[in-house]
Parts: sequence; structure tokens; C-alpha cells
Amino acid sequence: MASLIETGLRVASPAELAEHYYPNGRLGGLSVNGKSPGALGQLVLLRVDVVRPARQFVLRGQLAWVRHKSGPNQPTGFGVDFLPEDDATRVRLLAFARQEVSSDATRIEQRQQVELKVRMVHEGRPRKELVADLSPGGAFVRSWNPLPVGAKVELALRLPLSFSALELKGHVAWVRLAGEHPGMGVEFEHDDAARLKLEKLLLKLAR
Repeated sequence: MASLIETGLRVASPAELAEHYYPNGRLGGLSVNGKSPGALGQLVLLRVDVVRPARQFVLRGQLAWVRHKSGPNQPTGFGVDFLPEDDATRVRLLAFARQEVSSDATRIEQRQQVELKVRMVHEGRPRKELVADLSPGGAFVRSWNPLPVGAKVELALRLPLSFSALELKGHVAWVRLAGEHPGMGVEFEHDDAARLKLEKLLLKLAR
């Protein structure tokens, strides 16, 4: 696997972060001021820091373009295209930049990019979906038919080769309908015991 080049983008607010977004390419990307950290096509680990409200997003991308000479209102810089495999982070970042969700839905937490099958129950009706992003506070559930914001849900997560499932309760905090990977952000509503079990699960996934 190709090594990742680390670089960063620091902005003052969600509005300023939105100004760095460009829609070109398959999924769009973020423009970063300064000298390019590598050659075009190289994979990048981009750390995005927002001052107020304090948030950090870490996403995988690819160097897509470089502007070597500055001009009027155009400083030197480079573009980092979003990658499909980190779509959950892209969705969360853009929802925050556009101020489409509450600040609590994008709080700083350790997140794991995963592919876990989940049994979701809403109003007594079960459905099978896929969790693509998991943290102690919530999850991004891919779905072609996401539930409305505010919907109460119960999730049963099962690790491969595991005989028991981790059961969690929560509600839909935000929804994404467009794009290649539609779905919903679920904010958990669990007690300390359930949170501890989830943190242990995240440690296993990290290994």
C-alpha cells in the first residue's frame, strides 16, 4: 500500500472551510494554501482544524492539482480530492462546513472507518444496513432509504466471527440523500456501560 503524505488545513470557522471546498472531479475536494507536499496523484492524510467551534477532521485524499504561481486573490496552493473509501468523513465535514447539522453531531471523537453489517430497528420494523464510520458517540449508516432526522433507532452491531451483538440506541442526527453513498448519521443515546462496550469494540477494530 502506498504511504500517505501528511498535510494540514487550518480555518477559523465552518464558513471559511466551505470556501476551501471545490466541486471538481468525482467527489470534489479541498484547496490548501502553500507549497504542495508531494507529486500529483500521491495519497494524502489531510488534517483539517477548525478554530471555532473547535473541530478536527482527518481524511484520506489524493493530490489532484497544484498552483505554483500566485495571482490576484489566488495564492499558491494545491487541491486534495476526496476518495470514495473515506466518504463518511467527507459527508460529515461538508455537513459541518455548510452548517447543516448541530455542532454536537460533529464533535471531536476517535472514529474508525469500518464495514460492519448492522441490524437496525425503527418503530418495530427491522432492516439490514452497513455501518461505514463508527465512534463512541455515533455512526454513519449507509442506506439508499435513510430514515428522517429525529427518528429513534436501535442498532445491533456484530463483529465477524463474533457470536454476540452489541446493541445500541440512538436517533438520526443528519441525513445525506445525494451522492454515491447516501445514508444517515446516528447519534447514540447510551449509558456508561454501553459506551464502555463500544469503546472496547473500537479498540478491537483498531487492532
